[in-house]
Amino acid sequence: LDHHWTRDLFATAGQRLDVWDHNRSEPVHSLSWGADSLQSVRFNPVEQYMLASTASDRSVVIYDLRAATPLHKMTMAMKTNCVAWNPMEAFNFVLANEDHNLYTYDVRRFDTALCVHKDFVSAVLSVDFSPTGKEFVAGSYDRSVRIFRYNEGRSREVYHTKRMQRIYCASFSGDARWVMTG
Repeated sequence: LDHHWTRDLFATAGQRLDVWDHNRSEPVHSLSWGADSLQSVRFNPVEQYMLASTASDRSVVIYDLRAATPLHKMTMAMKTNCVAWNPMEAFNFVLANEDHNLYTYDVRRFDTALCVHKDFVSAVLSVDFSPTGKEFVAGSYDRSVRIFRYNEGRSREVYHTKRMQRIYCASFSGDARWVMTG
């Protein structure tokens, strides 16, 4: 589930990607591209008609709502759990993957990742950019939270304590001063 940044729209992931209007009881758009089920969906904060989804068949799909069609599909080696768009560079996004890494891609070039972010020892379950776009936070099944600079392969900070549980969601506050996890 993700809400549009400026319009009264929200997107849900399930057997297909549905885009809903607050004032309607039926989806405005229903989009699919051959996946069994979608895991996550995220609107682009700058390119308002672009959104990305991750699926159970290891694919990542970019959609354009203006044409109501999928634009590009990429298949990863392992399943991707979450996607986050860079709020300052609208064409870059980060994927949280089951192979313990995060991958930064440019939407204009899907052949290779711009950066592979390492340091986790288990599946990465969540990722979110700070509002400045200079760094992002990621949470993992290994019970750690790491903060990465957007263009560096190693984390700049790691948080882990004996009482921490697995991190299923992590996000920055709106002023980029706090990290919230769950």
